[in-house]
Amino acid sequence: MNKATIFAGLSDKGHVRKRNEDSWTVDSEYGLYIVSDGMGGHAAGDMASKMVVDILPALLQRNLKNIGNLQSPQAEDGVTLAFTELNEQVRSLSKSKAGLSGMGATVVLAIIKDDLALIAHMGDSRVYLLRNGGFSQLTVDHSVVQVLIDSGEITPLQAAKHPARGKITRCIGMSGDVMPDIRVTKTLPGDKFLLCSDGLTGMVDDSAIVAILNKHRNLQTACNELVAAANGAGGIDNITVVLVECTTTPPKGHASEDDFSSMETVEFTGGNAAQYSGSTLAAHTVDRQPYAFVVDLDKQPSNFCMPVKSPSFSIGRSSDNDLALKWDKTVSRKHCIIKVVENSLVIEDTDSRNGTYLNGHRFKGVQPLPVPSWIAIGRTRLGVIPSESGTQAEGLFDEAYASEGSILIPPSEFFEERTEALLVVDIVGSTKIVRQGDTVLVKVISALGQMLDKVLQNEKHPFLKCTGDGFFATFGSADSAISAALKLSPGIQRYIRIPVQISIALHWGPVRLTQEGERTGRNAHAVFSVEDLRHKEEKVNSFLINTNRRELILMTESFWNTLSPDLKIKAMPIGSYHLKGLDETEAIYYWYAPVNDKTM
Repeated sequence: MNKATIFAGLSDKGHVRKRNEDSWTVDSEYGLYIVSDGMGGHAAGDMASKMVVDILPALLQRNLKNIGNLQSPQAEDGVTLAFTELNEQVRSLSKSKAGLSGMGATVVLAIIKDDLALIAHMGDSRVYLLRNGGFSQLTVDHSVVQVLIDSGEITPLQAAKHPARGKITRCIGMSGDVMPDIRVTKTLPGDKFLLCSDGLTGMVDDSAIVAILNKHRNLQTACNELVAAANGAGGIDNITVVLVECTTTPPKGHASEDDFSSMETVEFTGGNAAQYSGSTLAAHTVDRQPYAFVVDLDKQPSNFCMPVKSPSFSIGRSSDNDLALKWDKTVSRKHCIIKVVENSLVIEDTDSRNGTYLNGHRFKGVQPLPVPSWIAIGRTRLGVIPSESGTQAEGLFDEAYASEGSILIPPSEFFEERTEALLVVDIVGSTKIVRQGDTVLVKVISALGQMLDKVLQNEKHPFLKCTGDGFFATFGSADSAISAALKLSPGIQRYIRIPVQISIALHWGPVRLTQEGERTGRNAHAVFSVEDLRHKEEKVNSFLINTNRRELILMTESFWNTLSPDLKIKAMPIGSYHLKGLDETEAIYYWYAPVNDKTM
C-alpha cells in the first residue's frame, strides 16, 4: 500500500435510474484512483465505464513504467497515450455490436506519488481538493454548459437548469483525437481529494459537500453521507464518490488496505437477500461447494452471488424463495426453479405470468441449464456461473445486453412499441471544429438542438436526445422528419461563420419505448448504422466530398416508401447495404434535391 494515502469509496444507483452505469477502482500500491460515468444507454454505459476501470490501470502502468517524475512531459504523454489506447478499444467494441453503438464514459483519475498528484480527466466527472478547510475544484468540466459559462453566454446559476446540462464534449469512446486535461499539483499531509461523478455534483452544491467533508474525519462515513445527500436531493443520477487522504500514517478508524475490502460487504443468508438498495455488495460465503452461483446481471459488479445447492434453488417474488426479487413486480410469486439432477442442472418455469427466458429464448416446462447461462424473468436478468469461476460474469453480461440475435422481447405490458420516423444528425469533422475551440462545437450542437426542439413541439410524441456531437429524434411521419432535416443546415449557417457540414440519416420502423421514454431496438440501431455509412463506404462519402453541399441526407427504403409521392422523386437509390440490427440488406436513398427547395 502507498503509505502516504488512505481511501474510501461508494457507488449507488440513486433513486431514479434502474441501473448503475458508474464504476470506480483503486490501486493503492500504485497510488491510482479512478471514477468513470458510463453513457450510451442499456448495457453500453455499464460496459464503457467498466472498461475504463478494468483496462486503464494496466495501460497507465505500462506507459508510465520508466517515468519517475509526474511533472515531466513524458508523464503527460504517457497518460495521453493510455487514454488514446483505451479510447480505441471502447470505440472498436461500440462498432462491433449494434447494442453497444454510441457507448462512452467519462473518466477522472488521480495518481498520487510522494508529494505530487497527477490529475487527468475527460468529461464532467470531477476532482476536488480539501486543504485546511479550503475547497477547490481541480478539474474543469468538458461539457456544453461549461463552454457556455466560459464564453459568458450563461451564468453558473443558469447552468444548473440549462437544457444542455449533462451533455459533454469529451469522453472515452469519442471520435477523433483524444484530448484529456492533465495537471500536477503538490500534496500536503492532510489533503483530501474527492473524485466523483456528476450524480453528486448535479444534486449537492459545493458548500454542502465541503460541510460534509469537514464534519466527518472518517472517510467512509463521509462517502456515505455524500451519497445520502445526493439521494436526499432527488438522486436522479448514479452517484459515485472516492475520497483519498494524504497522510504519513493511517489514523485509527480510517480505511486501510487491510480493512477496506469489507466496508461495503453484505452477506446474504436467506430468502430476502435480493431486497438490495443498489450499493455495491459482495459474494455469499458458503459452507460447501455449490453446483453454480446465481448472480445479478443488472448491476456491475453484481449485487449478489448466491449458491445453487442440491436439491433446488427457487426464484420468485415471494419471500420464501431462495432468491426473492420483491422489487420486480413483473416477476411471479413462484417464477422458476433451478434443480440439481445428478451432476447437472435443469431449469423449470413454474407457469409464470411473463415467462422465463434462457439465453434469449422463452421456454415452457423443463429445460437443461448449461453453465454458464443467462436467464431473464420479468425485468430482471440473472447469470448462472460455474462455482469455480468466482463472480466474474462479464461474458454473460455482454451477451445478455449486447447481442441482437435472439435477445428476449420484454413483456408488452411494460414496454410500449411505436412505429416512427427516426432521424440521426451528426456533425462532420467535429474534431477539426474542436481544434478551433470547444465553443464553436458547442454552438453548433446548441443550434441543432434548438432547431429540432422547435419542430418537435408540433409532434404528438416528441423525442430528442443528444448523442455527443449530434442528435437522435423521432417523428410521427416521414414527411415531418425530412422537413425537419432540410431546415438544419441552413439554420446552422445563419449562426455559425465557419463552414459546417452535417450528416443526416432517416429510417422508418417500430421502436420500443422504455419507461424513461428512450427509444431502443433494432431500428434504433439501424438508423445510426445508416449515418455510419459515410465512414465505411467511399461511394456514400463521395456525395459529401465531391459536392459543395453542406449536408448529406441518406434514407432507407422503408423511410422512402412512406414519403409523399412529390417527395419520393427528390431522392434516388444509391445501393443496398447491411445495417446493424437488421437481418436483411436495406436499399439506401440519397436526397439530391436542393435543401432550399421551396416546394417543401
